[in-house]
Amino acid sequence: MLKKSLIAMAALGLMAVSVANADQKVVSEEELGLRKTTLFDEKVAPPKVEFTKAQPGSAKKFERSYVNAPPLIPHSVEGLLPITIKNNACLGCHMPDVAKSVGATPIPESHFVDFRPSTKVDAQGHIIKDGKVVKNTSDVKIAKFKKLKKLNPARYNCSQCHVPQANVKPLVGNTFKPDFPDENLKKKSDLIQVINEGVK
Repeated sequence: MLKKSLIAMAALGLMAVSVANADQKVVSEEELGLRKTTLFDEKVAPPKVEFTKAQPGSAKKFERSYVNAPPLIPHSVEGLLPITIKNNACLGCHMPDVAKSVGATPIPESHFVDFRPSTKVDAQGHIIKDGKVVKNTSDVKIAKFKKLKKLNPARYNCSQCHVPQANVKPLVGNTFKPDFPDENLKKKSDLIQVINEGVK
């Protein structure tokens, strides 16, 4: 009974706070975002975006935005997009066996593994992941992966994570400064080596 009374008192207290704050200014949808108008009323044309014209192999590479961030595309993507499962021009230069000879960033090891566990349901209805019965999700603690002989098909769409840069002025200033524990991580990934960091 005491527990129910305490819950009821807490609920009444929250209602009182809500009523007390009711006369405070409400922020409209026009004021909330960067647009300062609704999408329906917006008459301003989007800013002209001009992407780099530098051809692959001739552009200066960008430092990674943070440790293990997907590298930015420093060159023109004219004629390289759209990427499809059957047509991916990026692979011609970025596959590890070719990249060094053409001066391209090689696709990292993490793209040649399958992180998806082998999962099935047995005859008794138990969920089996990587050959073990899973009683609850906390049983799966370490990211296991299988090495593949070729690029993981789930990674075929490079432009899902890697983006070309343009000469646009950001709408919001950014003062973020990455902290690289190793200078080499500005130019390469060690994700596959640290995938379980903080988990084991």
